[in-house]
Amino acid sequence: MASARDIRRRIKGVKGTGKITRAMEMISAVKMRKAVANVLSIRPYAKSAVELLEQLKRAVGSEEHILLTERPVKKELYVVISSNRGLCGAFNAQIVKHLRQTLKDDADRERVFLTIGKKGENAVRRMLATPGKWGRIIASFPDVLSVPTILGMRAIAKVIIEEFEMKRVDRVVMVYTNYISMLSQEVKVRALLPVAIKDTKKAMHEMDEKQEGTVLIDAEYVIEPTPKKVLWQMIPRLIEMELYHAVLESNASQESSRMMAMRNATDAAKDMVSDLTLAYNQLRQGKITQEIAELSAGMAAVQK
Repeated sequence: MASARDIRRRIKGVKGTGKITRAMEMISAVKMRKAVANVLSIRPYAKSAVELLEQLKRAVGSEEHILLTERPVKKELYVVISSNRGLCGAFNAQIVKHLRQTLKDDADRERVFLTIGKKGENAVRRMLATPGKWGRIIASFPDVLSVPTILGMRAIAKVIIEEFEMKRVDRVVMVYTNYISMLSQEVKVRALLPVAIKDTKKAMHEMDEKQEGTVLIDAEYVIEPTPKKVLWQMIPRLIEMELYHAVLESNASQESSRMMAMRNATDAAKDMVSDLTLAYNQLRQGKITQEIAELSAGMAAVQK
C-alpha cells in the first residue's frame, strides 16, 4: 500500500504533467488557427488552377502531355505525408493504417516511397523491414513541414515528375490527412500522376461542400501565347500546388489532433489528481481514526 508521502509525490508529479499538457494545448491551438487559415486561403486558388487546366486541355484538343497520359501500372510511387513529431493522438497511426490497407489491396505491384515527415518515414522503414514486404524510400523531405511554401514543394515535385517522365514509375499516389473540422480529419489516398482532371476537380468540389461561404465564378479565358505552351507550363505548377495544398491540409489536421490529444491528457491529469487526493485524504483520515482509537484505549486502560 502506498504511503502518504508517495501519494503526495504522485500528486505533485501529475499536476506538473497537467501544466505541461495545458501549455502544449494552448500552443497547438495557436498553430492550428494559423494552419487552418492557410488551408482555407489556398482552397479557392487550388480549385481555380484545376478549372484553368481543364480549359487549357480542352483548347489543346487531342494532343496529350506525358503527365496526363495513363499507362499500364506496374510500379507505383507513394507520397506519404505525416508529421515530424508525435503527441498528436492517432494522426500518424491512421495514415499508416490506410497506407497498409492500400498496399494490401494492390499486393502484386512494385512500390517505392517518398516521405514528407519523420513519423511517416520511420513507419515506412519498419514496414519495409517486415518479411514479405519489398520496396524502398527514394527520397525524404521532413524539413518542408515546419514552414511550408510553394517554392519548398518544387524540389519534391521535380523528383516525382522525373520518376514519372522517365517511366521508372507508372502512377503516383498521395496519402495525407484532409482537414474537415477541429474534431474531424479524414485520411485521403488520391492519385497525383498521371494528372486526372476529373478526379482532381471532384476532390476540389468535395472541399467546396465542406467550406462555407465559397463563391463559384464562371469565367472565360484569353490564353497567350498558345494553349499548348501554357498547358505545358501549367502542369508542373499544378503538381506543386497539389503537394502544397496536401501539406497544408496535413498540418492543419496534425495541430488539431495534437490540441485535442493535449486537452484529453490535461483532463486525464485532473481526474487523476482528484482520485489521488481522495486516496490521500482517506489514508490520512484512517491514520487519524487509528490514533484516536489508540488514545482512547490507552486512557481507558489508565482509568482501570
